[in-house]
Amino acid sequence: MGGGDHEGRGTSAGRGMRRAALLAWAACAVVVWNVVFDAIVIQAGREYLTLQALHQQGKGPAVTIRGVMDRGVSRAVRTATASGGAVGVAGILAAWLAARQQAGRSARRGSE
Repeated sequence: MGGGDHEGRGTSAGRGMRRAALLAWAACAVVVWNVVFDAIVIQAGREYLTLQALHQQGKGPAVTIRGVMDRGVSRAVRTATASGGAVGVAGILAAWLAARQQAGRSARRGSE
């Protein structure tokens, strides 16, 4: 059940487990990217509404939605990419470390 077939570095099951883990991390990275992007775009929309309200009250300069949202979307893309990328890199690193650790365990078992 918990034998070497599922844990060996070169076995089909071991490769399948690593592939599934990497796919799960990739999915998490995509979700993080989307959540961060949406949150920042929403924040930019609120910023536009605030600036527009201030302008209508005579307390601020005229603004365009394009001007505010272009900056917001640019900020959203940069921040979301950094966040999602960090999650992706963490996943790759975790899978690599797990494979290395498992290979060490397999090597120790083979020498016993």
